Amino acid sequence: MVLGIDLGTSNTVAATLSRDGSPVLIPDANNKDQQITPSIAIIEGNRAYAGGFAESLYESLPDKQIISYFKRSFGTQDPVYFDDDNNAWFSETVASLIIRKVKNDAELYLPDGFKQAVITVPAHYNDVQRKSVIEAARLAELELSAIVEEPVAAALFYGSSNKKIDEEIILIYDFGGGTFDLTLITKSGTQLNVIAKDGVNKLGGKEFDEIVQETIRADYEKAFGVPFPSDKLTNNRVQKIAENIKIELNDAATPANISKWIMIGRDAFESTFYYDGYAARATQLITKTEQAVNRCLRSLGMQFTDVNKLVLIGGTSSSKLVYNFWKQKIAPHQELIYHQPLSSVAKGAALYAASFSSGSSSLVTPIELRSVSTYNIGLLLSNSNRQQIDLLIHRNIPLPVSSKKVYRINPSKIDFVLIELCQFWDPQEDLHKLGTIKAGPFGPVSEFLLEVNVENRLNGTIGIKLKNAENGRDIKFEFIRKESGYKYDFLQQKSLLDNIYLNNYL
Repeated sequence: MVLGIDLGTSNTVAATLSRDGSPVLIPDANNKDQQITPSIAIIEGNRAYAGGFAESLYESLPDKQIISYFKRSFGTQDPVYFDDDNNAWFSETVASLIIRKVKNDAELYLPDGFKQAVITVPAHYNDVQRKSVIEAARLAELELSAIVEEPVAAALFYGSSNKKIDEEIILIYDFGGGTFDLTLITKSGTQLNVIAKDGVNKLGGKEFDEIVQETIRADYEKAFGVPFPSDKLTNNRVQKIAENIKIELNDAATPANISKWIMIGRDAFESTFYYDGYAARATQLITKTEQAVNRCLRSLGMQFTDVNKLVLIGGTSSSKLVYNFWKQKIAPHQELIYHQPLSSVAKGAALYAASFSSGSSSLVTPIELRSVSTYNIGLLLSNSNRQQIDLLIHRNIPLPVSSKKVYRINPSKIDFVLIELCQFWDPQEDLHKLGTIKAGPFGPVSEFLLEVNVENRLNGTIGIKLKNAENGRDIKFEFIRKESGYKYDFLQQKSLLDNIYLNNYL
């Protein structure tokens, strides 16, 4: 059997394949009616609660923080939580609690277990962020067959049940809880071709929640004339209240203002949420996604009218504001599709996992996936007066791809060579310095040519090799990530996990 996991910012969903090859969701082991795991956790001493457990217990643990939106910290090396013993928990470690929880659900649901597992990642994730997801799976002792991008997984599922989309240009619009991704795809038989990708980091349902939270805080301070409380229980409670009100505003069949009595501590007050004001600010956020869509299409010399189908997925896409925004943009020859926004990614991941299994059902159509580089990839020689990025790999070039750059090195003048590995769309606006390649010292050798090989793999991660271009010998190097006040250590983080009970099981 196989396991596909959509590790989402707000919710996590897992899927497998039934005996007829159809993707099915894996239910919560403690609540068979629940097929979605909230991506939240609470840590209390040697116990941790993930998903629905954490959601149901936060009121009874008023001094504990709900750890949420940790996915936004992937690749930063910054802790997202400190426990009672002041141990730093990183995003990878908290994510592993969620993975471990759904892994346990799958093992209880599948009597024979699973052999192939795939986790999804946002399409715009850079190398460091993708490797953080792989690290989270490693901490959870989940052996991955692959990672696959969320919109690609959704396209796999959509394409598996729609045989009439060959040679069409499909735009997968993935608006989730924490990120926005878009992917342009074509399909030809069993071959799925990604032709371009784009997105907006840190844009999702969280920003819609914050619009509502601002109203709650302002109405409280107006009612009582004191600053809004900042304790953990209040923060947890307001986060949940705001999410529910946001959903109510988003789902309104007829636009209307909403008034609610809200209890904060012992204080009760009425808060009014004006639909027009909320919709105006929400539309500003949706417009940012439109800008990314147009930017992506322009990179290919295309326009929105060239798209045949726009497929909406992700929790935020369930908003009527999002649907109506794009409905107005669609021409008569185009089709707007709202396709299982909360489950399509996990189901597509399960189908992709089956493509790695030689014993998969004969009813599962083999998948040939061809993707492209999300970012431009380049090198910046740090210990040099020449501050220009050497572009090695262009954005939207088919994967896998490799390229090299040769530098003339004089060891008598420098002890170490320092080269920044960079990913970017526009080096002036969104330059990501992933880390520093450090080579040397080279000893008593004369000037030589240093060859730096960079590979962008099919899963979007980057590999690096250094060698002496003159004699072909490999050169050892150290890759140094961004400096942080806290050092991530796999063994130390694994020890934290090994000594904790999760959802009342080890």
